[in-house]
Amino acid sequence: MQGLVKALSATLAPGSVRNVYDVLARVLASAVDDRVLAHSPCRRVVLPAVSEAEVLPPSVEQVRALAAAVDGRYRGLVILLAGSGLRIGEALGLDVGHVDFLRRTVRVERQRYQDGSIGPTKTARSTRTVPVGQVVVEELAAHLAAYPSTGALFTTELGDPLGYLRWKRAWRAAQAATGLDVDTHRLRHFTASALISGGASVKQVQTVLGHSSAAITLRVYAHLWPGDDDRTRTVMDAALSLPADSLRTETTP
Repeated sequence: MQGLVKALSATLAPGSVRNVYDVLARVLASAVDDRVLAHSPCRRVVLPAVSEAEVLPPSVEQVRALAAAVDGRYRGLVILLAGSGLRIGEALGLDVGHVDFLRRTVRVERQRYQDGSIGPTKTARSTRTVPVGQVVVEELAAHLAAYPSTGALFTTELGDPLGYLRWKRAWRAAQAATGLDVDTHRLRHFTASALISGGASVKQVQTVLGHSSAAITLRVYAHLWPGDDDRTRTVMDAALSLPADSLRTETTP
């Protein structure tokens, strides 16, 4: 298995290698559960490190440009991703019934894998109910009015559930039309950035994004919380300063 990881690393980015390994590990784990294999070879495998570079969220102007450039059938998906922080697999796994238009929430309880199958969310914390704003709600309502469905929220022209390959083609076309090098996952970063700039706590951001722990949220987005240095200075100045009338000049007897 380590040899396979090494071979994949020669042509794929570390994140892609980890994605391939994760799918294979799930398949082999199922084979063990079904007693087809005695044990899984996905043990003690060293995976390539993923860069910890600071994330760069797209601007609201970039999000609007991409939403305008993408195939109209998938405009609602772009707005949903930017306005909810859902992972692309989670969004592709949504059915119409997962959207509560009255309460303005989206229920995330599964995801669509790259092979088109449906499975559980990434972690237990990823199963969640995400509050969304009126902009997202109205966009999804307009989407269903134009492209009715009683099953999958996002579908192809033939009415089949939208999958990764069809989505990637539509997204690449929007990137080419706008000249923007913004991958789908950065729309998730846009959500986090907007929440943080609006004063959201680490716990709020963690819950919306479905991170398994607040530590992950901080590791990825700590640099986006504004004003920490200035806040530190203000607090310490207040703690160390004394009112002018309380100051006393002491003389040595």
